[in-house]
Formats: sequence, C-alpha cells, structure tokens
Amino acid sequence: VQFNGSDILDHLPLLLSLRSRWVLDHHGKFLCGATPDSAEIRAVKLLLDTGRCWYKLAGCYESSLTGEPGFDDIAAITRALAAHAPARIVWGTNWPHNLITDPVAYPNDADLLDRVLRWLPDDNARSLAVVDNPAELVGVPEWEPAFGRR
Repeated sequence: VQFNGSDILDHLPLLLSLRSRWVLDHHGKFLCGATPDSAEIRAVKLLLDTGRCWYKLAGCYESSLTGEPGFDDIAAITRALAAHAPARIVWGTNWPHNLITDPVAYPNDADLLDRVLRWLPDDNARSLAVVDNPAELVGVPEWEPAFGRR
C-alpha cells in the first residue's frame, strides 16, 4: 500500500479493516514529515500490532525532509518502528527507482541497503528485515529462520 503517509489517520479505519497481509511501502512515505512520537507513527504501530501489516524500508530518499547523507528523519522513524515491531519490518530496494530521472542522482542499492540496515539495532533485527520477515510475509513453506530462531 502506498499513499502520502501524512494522510494515514484519514485511512486508518480502512487499513485496520483489511483482513489480508499487506505492506505499508516506502517508509510510510510521510511527505509532510513525521516524528517517532507523532500521531502518524502511533497509527503505524497500531497497524503493525494487528499482525497483518508489515513496514517496508524502501526509497527513503523519496520522502525524507532532511535528505542525505543520513536521512535523519526517516532513520528516527525506522528505529522507533523496528524497536516496536521487529517482526514486521521488511527491506526492499525500490528498484528501478522510477522517480529518479538524473543518472548522476541514481541511488546505489548496496549503499542504501547498508545505510538502512544500520538503522536497525542489531544483526538479529537486520536478519529479520531481509530474510525471515519477507519469508513470513509471502508464506515460504517450511521456512527455517536464520540464526536458529523460533
């Protein structure tokens, strides 16, 4: 699901009523900004707590108001959500980066992965985001989680 996350409170009743598994894409895409203690992020936590919603780390450059090098606003939100619901975080590349029209500004996916994974608290959380949680989300049968968890 992708929309301007700044409007998430308007969509909250509908999102809470979804019975399927679904992903809130692009770091929530809070185009007007959000903070870890804002009503928008409290709404995301409520959605994650349903067990049907995942939060996807992809395309931080699209909605960050602070921008490079650290995308500090998106980093703060990611840290808060990863601490709240580590089993509901998934990572994606956002390839082919359709909104980037300048070849010089085209993101390096390996650099983005390294940066975003540093926002997660430890190796366990990173493994969850890139291996175990995506497998759980898409229902990989008989999945054996990394590092012997479960």
